[in-house]
Amino acid sequence: MTKQKNEFIFSLIFFFFSSFFFITILSSLFISNFEDLLGIILRQDGLFTKLLRVLLFIGICVSIYLMQVNRFKYQKKYTPILLFGIFIFSSLLLINILSSPNHNSVDGILNMYYIDSNIITSSAKELVIDSFVFIYFITIPMLGFFYKRKLFDNYFYKTYIKEIAPSLNISIIFLFGYSIRVYDFYSVSSMIDFALSAFSILVFIKTSFNLRKSITFYSIINLSILVIGFIVIVLCWELLQTCNLYYASLLFYAIGLLYWFFNIVAESMRA
Repeated sequence: MTKQKNEFIFSLIFFFFSSFFFITILSSLFISNFEDLLGIILRQDGLFTKLLRVLLFIGICVSIYLMQVNRFKYQKKYTPILLFGIFIFSSLLLINILSSPNHNSVDGILNMYYIDSNIITSSAKELVIDSFVFIYFITIPMLGFFYKRKLFDNYFYKTYIKEIAPSLNISIIFLFGYSIRVYDFYSVSSMIDFALSAFSILVFIKTSFNLRKSITFYSIINLSILVIGFIVIVLCWELLQTCNLYYASLLFYAIGLLYWFFNIVAESMRA
């Protein structure tokens, strides 16, 4: 496993699922027989949720396989990293399954106090996940791009952060997931989300121009998908108002998370 292979595999996965997402939106918009397609795919136990579970399960299986194959050569440093990945992916998969309509045990408790459990739990979960994603996988890499020379010479960065820092491609996938939301231009909070997403995309474009000598073909394609996807989502905001887009965001977060983790594994194998 190398970073080059990871870049190829996850860029291909990103291209496939993002293209499927675009086709679904455009089909729902222009073909009357498909107008309910988005709602079916993006419901709580819809296709995107099932794909999320499949990706997490694949992550668990690949981590177990790599640990068994390389348990002697990389035992001291490699095995704990893979165990951590197995724990994270298993926990996320279990949480996702338990939060499905058939396993939502929190509802009964909240309903006793006349609280809409779906709104409370969903809003809290989205806030926590989006905040973590935006800070670690989008904001910190952007600061690193601006202050690259100073950051890379820092002892703390070299010792603790270098191996776990997300690459440009990983940040693009996470930013794509973060930008999937309904941009209601009559809402202040929605306008803030729009401004954050647009600003981040512009920074990534500027970064790509600055790194044009070392940027890869896959980075260009992924960045193009990000820009096109953002434009499609903004232009189709009225259609998307009836859908819960967060399940699409979670799917792309999972792709980015798997990509990030296997890059760490590749770095540890090389060390």
